[in-house]
Amino acid sequence: MPPTSSGRRSPEDFLALARDSSGRGKLKVYLGMAAGVGKTYKMLDDANAMHRQGIDIVAGYIETHGRDETAARIGELEVVPRKRIEYKGIVVEEMDLEACLARHPDVLVVDELAHTNAAGSKNEKRWQDVEALLAAGISVVTTVNVQHLEGVQDVVLSATGIDIREQVPDRIVRNADSVVLVDVPVPELQERLKQGKIYPPEQAKRALENFFRTELLIRLRELALLQTAEISGRDLPLDATSAAAESRIAVALPFDPIIAKDLILRGSRLAGRMNTKWFALYVRRERDHPERMSATQHRLLSENVQLAMSLGASVVFRESEDIVQTIMDFVRSESIGLLVVGQPSRRGVFGRVSPGIVTRLVDQLKGFDILVVEEDNSGHFR
Repeated sequence: MPPTSSGRRSPEDFLALARDSSGRGKLKVYLGMAAGVGKTYKMLDDANAMHRQGIDIVAGYIETHGRDETAARIGELEVVPRKRIEYKGIVVEEMDLEACLARHPDVLVVDELAHTNAAGSKNEKRWQDVEALLAAGISVVTTVNVQHLEGVQDVVLSATGIDIREQVPDRIVRNADSVVLVDVPVPELQERLKQGKIYPPEQAKRALENFFRTELLIRLRELALLQTAEISGRDLPLDATSAAAESRIAVALPFDPIIAKDLILRGSRLAGRMNTKWFALYVRRERDHPERMSATQHRLLSENVQLAMSLGASVVFRESEDIVQTIMDFVRSESIGLLVVGQPSRRGVFGRVSPGIVTRLVDQLKGFDILVVEEDNSGHFR
């Protein structure tokens, strides 16, 4: 189904998708730069429009944050009662996944995709609940803020100094059938905050001094716009003979886990912008085998593999003492158009006398492009 001229599928298109009961459910994501932009409002307004058109659409979980205006937006939607979970003497209300699956509507409204479920829930994360719903043939509409996407964590940390604990794998949003950017100008969002429409007064004051600073909101807005643009472009045809196929990416990863993680994040962003398949390639020498690693090194390697997979990479291991030749063989066999590597480890006179892996790869450059990602002053790659 083609997108609209803006690159997004229209609500009518998604209605047609929701009626497709041939298998897996469809996913629609409302993406924003921060709390308060109106994601839940927009989602509920569209949900009620679908309800009026005869679609069996039900609210699985709506987070009103105690706001009467948000609660009123639920309108005529049927609401699945929440599940009450007791943990250490505290009762927490969560979406009742089993009840939603049993009700099995055409479409389920599920707010706050990045939410972490209470201990004792079937799944740790709400995005895992959503995957279970989709697998059961239930279409889902949901909301998420851009800072919760795994692939932008290096940018968010650099801009904010904040580690975002609740994260959603990029593949969830990247594979969505529709992504809607809910956007407002930064001054308007800050005014909403001052008026108490997002947080209570004291919390709002702290937010304006921290996460809602002008320069930070501008950066988050740029990220939200970029992510939506990347996702909207993926309707381009892709086949083995197209130019897009020839631009597929491989990231040659070292066994240094810090460097590897930065390169994985860079590779994911590039693949999204180029709308192409990408690989995370490890060439393992004898000395790099797991039994020769410390427990910490092995754990970090495993985490990087999981990260790359969650960001949509095909993770490939090769065994060889000749790293350069093995990388070159892989580049040719998979028709790689762009090879991403870290900066040379050997520089100056030593690098010229005994060139390292990156320098030797550059020397053999033929038939593909190579991107050498250098560290900035903070120790991160740019």
